[in-house]
Amino acid sequence: MPIRQYLTNEATFEPKAVQAMSDALEQTCTALHINGQALVREVIATRIIDLARIGVVDAKILSDRVIAETTRPVCALSRGLLC
Repeated sequence: MPIRQYLTNEATFEPKAVQAMSDALEQTCTALHINGQALVREVIATRIIDLARIGVVDAKILSDRVIAETTRPVCALSRGLLC
């Protein structure tokens, strides 16, 4: 599913970047076994768009970053531990 539905009017990207983001969304959802979970898919799409806004427009890098962020253990901040 293309990422276009998650883009707002304020977000403008070159067609090549939109294709890379769409590919990253599909790759990420496949890797994380996200099937039909609309809210989770939207969160992933939003993170991909955020990364693209700061210049990350390679599909594999986008997907790898989001997967890494998603699977990172939760920090025990209240104990002063850093991840």
